[in-house]
Amino acid sequence: MNYPSVARVLALLGLTLGACMIGLAVLALSFGERPQTYSFLFSGLLTVTLAAVVIVLAGKPDRPARARDGLAVALIWYVGAPIPAAIPFVFGTAESTIIPAIHEAVSCLTTTGHSVIAIEPGQWPTTLLIWRAILHLFGMVTGLVVAATVFAAVSLGGPGVHRSFLFTIPDGSFFDALPKVIRIVATVCGVLIVIVFSGLVIAGVDPATALGHAVSIASTGLVDPQFAEISYPNWQASMVVFVGLLVATAGLSILLDLAPSRLPRIAVDPELILLLILVAAIGILAVISDLPVPEAFGWAVSALSTSGLPVFESQETIISRLPPSLLILPALIGGSALSTAGGIKLARIFVLIRRAGQEFARLGYQHSLVALKFRDRLQKERAVLGVWVYLIAYIGAATLTYVFLSFAGTGFDDAIRQSIGAISNSGWLVATPEPHNVLQHIVLSVSMLVGRLEVIAVLSALSPSFWQR
Repeated sequence: MNYPSVARVLALLGLTLGACMIGLAVLALSFGERPQTYSFLFSGLLTVTLAAVVIVLAGKPDRPARARDGLAVALIWYVGAPIPAAIPFVFGTAESTIIPAIHEAVSCLTTTGHSVIAIEPGQWPTTLLIWRAILHLFGMVTGLVVAATVFAAVSLGGPGVHRSFLFTIPDGSFFDALPKVIRIVATVCGVLIVIVFSGLVIAGVDPATALGHAVSIASTGLVDPQFAEISYPNWQASMVVFVGLLVATAGLSILLDLAPSRLPRIAVDPELILLLILVAAIGILAVISDLPVPEAFGWAVSALSTSGLPVFESQETIISRLPPSLLILPALIGGSALSTAGGIKLARIFVLIRRAGQEFARLGYQHSLVALKFRDRLQKERAVLGVWVYLIAYIGAATLTYVFLSFAGTGFDDAIRQSIGAISNSGWLVATPEPHNVLQHIVLSVSMLVGRLEVIAVLSALSPSFWQR
């Protein structure tokens, strides 16, 4: 592993995180939030100082970085970043301790979004809500950049589900290509946030609330800790949320094709076609389960986005009226491979469906030859096998989460919901653990990280042979 390159990239990320904390300290001071001022200032200065020391000690890399070094950055970032990010939650609130605070930070950085800090509704300090939004933004950009570059480069997850014209492996250092990708991802996400924010404000939502919802929609997360109580003033605002979630779930693979020269590709994109089919199917099942038509299809989009953000009706009302199987299924499926939505991902579901159809067709013609294509690329048998391996690993990770939650004292139904919710980064499925149940916090935090790193990345990192290539 190229340690100097990895250390320098992580240090730059740390400097950015620390700078945000210092900026929030100034904002907290202007708001008169004295505990938050001290906590953000302390954590920001500590993070910036440590990052600067790492840059000085790491020195200049003497060889190019490779894709496995990018994976190392992703792993270390997601494991290490929640620690400094948790400090404001520890010292900025009277009720939090270190383990729940780290859980809170992991939830935001993975765009899972649920909150475990016990603060009464309406009593959250403004700067802590802004901090949750900033962590969601960090999680959104880093998640998309890692998917489009690291996962695409190391060919994780089968038939190139993360590949796009956005990234090609450079001739020099792997990290040389990252600034361009970061700029494009940040610009696309920023434009989406601005459009959704503007639409909500025009529809009558107050600007502060609209901004929080816009970040939630773009990141498919939950910035507002009291998300279950969210309601919108009219159907126009609900439609903005509906369309925004649909676009965010479709992800970069669709947003990048909005350029005029690439528009014809959208109509035949397999992930978008499958997304629309699933929205229709899940919406119809929700209607059969006695939800009104608008609420049913709003729920379908929200659940597939793995955000759980209410669209036409409050989350509590919908959950109480749907069967458990219908609550869990969309979260397991998830969104596009190049989106922040969790789950198995639409691309892998598409490949499995196509492969299953081909096998059924071969029953009558056992010696016939079949070819599987994904986005105009002919896929080898090994690629399809990779998707099956991923599916087994994903189910295995969810099962282990369920087992550990059961040992931690979680009931049967809650353990199933929370294990699926954590591994799929669906925060609305994850109930708040008992404050002093450390094992529950640790299990859910690890599961959220594994889900964001798409399981196979974690398994690859545990293999010595991967680092020796």
